[in-house]
Amino acid sequence: MSVEASKKGRKFVLQLLRSLNLQDMKKSFLVLSLVCLTLGQTHAQTAKFDTMAVSIMDRMSEFVGELSSCSATVNANYDVNSQELGLIKHSDVEHVYIGGADKLLITSQGDKGDRQMFYDGKMFTYYSVDKNHYAQVKAPGNVVDMIDQMNKDYGIIFPMADFMYPTFVDDILHDASSLVLLGITKVDGKECYHIAGASKDKTFQFWISEGPFYVPVKMVIINTAKEHMPQYEATYTDWQINPVLPASIFEFKMPPGAQKIKLHPVNSMKNTPASKK
Repeated sequence: MSVEASKKGRKFVLQLLRSLNLQDMKKSFLVLSLVCLTLGQTHAQTAKFDTMAVSIMDRMSEFVGELSSCSATVNANYDVNSQELGLIKHSDVEHVYIGGADKLLITSQGDKGDRQMFYDGKMFTYYSVDKNHYAQVKAPGNVVDMIDQMNKDYGIIFPMADFMYPTFVDDILHDASSLVLLGITKVDGKECYHIAGASKDKTFQFWISEGPFYVPVKMVIINTAKEHMPQYEATYTDWQINPVLPASIFEFKMPPGAQKIKLHPVNSMKNTPASKK
């Protein structure tokens, strides 16, 4: 069974999820699991996809995609490989503000430095608070295409970027060899669906908040194909759903004495603050 062919089963379970609250979900867990097993039985011959897990991911992606605006705090911990010391743990705290399809603001503090990224639908600006340097480039007219271009051309990494893509779940299924619902657990006191999966070069786990707001609460990715298997872990807190975000916050206002610099392409030997993760 192809991913496309399994979408009918995904929609069926998604409808069931919408009709259940958390207590109903707990009572009906076994029944839904049997339904999911039946829907995914043929596909399981080639990949272990739990239709229930896929449907919860679909619900999260759908919910995030329907928001007119949102904001969240990302607490990220990630490994950087050192030839001398092995894996070194780093961390950043990032605040993400999304103003519809064409506006994005990110403020970040941590081991990558104190930095800000602005996108107003026309221009992308990277600003290093530490050095009072900024760089600007023209950008496509929506957040997803802007992220693609900045990552491809300059190697810039955006927190929460995966969840902004409408094809997020399909992209996972395309590469994954398994995706299963492990159960219902708590993260910082919040009831969450715990979902895990694997592909040929990584394993991943997602904790998705139980409705009515199906938002990501935690994510862990382990790069199993890389030396020492570095890990990325992020928690997503302080979610604001459809807040009023003034357009002015997405526009860069040059601080006094700020120096304009250029972003160097990823194939350049030069290294700038913007090209670091």
